[in-house]
Amino acid sequence: MTNSKLLLATDFSKKSFKIIKNVLKYIENKEDELFIIHVVEDKLFQEKIDIEIAKTEGFKLLKKKFPILKEEQFICVEGDLEEQIALYTEKLMISFTILGNSKKNDFIYSFFENSNTKDIVRNLKTLNLIIKSKDEISFKNILIPSDLSAESKKYIYEVSSAFPEAKIKIYYSYSLPYERGYNFNLNKKEISEYQKEIKKDLIKEAEDFFNSLEITNKKKLIIKEGILDVKKLLKDSKDLKTDLLAIHTTGFFSFFAFYLVEYSKTNILIKKVN
Repeated sequence: MTNSKLLLATDFSKKSFKIIKNVLKYIENKEDELFIIHVVEDKLFQEKIDIEIAKTEGFKLLKKKFPILKEEQFICVEGDLEEQIALYTEKLMISFTILGNSKKNDFIYSFFENSNTKDIVRNLKTLNLIIKSKDEISFKNILIPSDLSAESKKYIYEVSSAFPEAKIKIYYSYSLPYERGYNFNLNKKEISEYQKEIKKDLIKEAEDFFNSLEITNKKKLIIKEGILDVKKLLKDSKDLKTDLLAIHTTGFFSFFAFYLVEYSKTNILIKKVN
């Protein structure tokens, strides 16, 4: 992140305080600007809360935990969680929204299980950082699955610009025709020869895409044969010592990205790329 405005959602839980601590440490001595938002949801049958008192008490708690924070960095509002995050993301011209771990009975679990929220994430103009790891925040090795589309290239450029010092690893997974069965009109030899030609073309397409990337980051191309699935990607990500998985949500990755949010133990950067 370079000279970025960050919006971090908190529910005052221990997990959210851990995230705040890690984010503050990460941006220490950087020019990034952090805002913290707490949304008091207006729920049916719930006693009315005085929002000014909630804001005062909320900031006291944050200030006690993190003395470096200033009052103007804290936003406390009443309303719908997703709508308020989207509103202040636009109002403050936020570069990154930062959200917490996705586990059942957890603040962010309901956030991502809600279909309306998925629509918001898909349409936010910002990059959305989902904190999954308990470790200190680091973005030295970023893995970006790519479908070699123009949208994917656009996203790679955006990630590269946001993390200019990180090593960018482009991950391309392809599948060959007739992998799960044979065409009765072709014998095994013909199928094998056909697959070799297809494989050659797919690899060349990936290499051409990779070589066309005009980014200053150190970069590497990883090509894998087989259908892309979450478990395989997460295993490869671990083997490649990935700090951040960067996923766009257009096309094929729309549902794939949200599966990663649920199962990954690595931090995830997610955005809808038009």
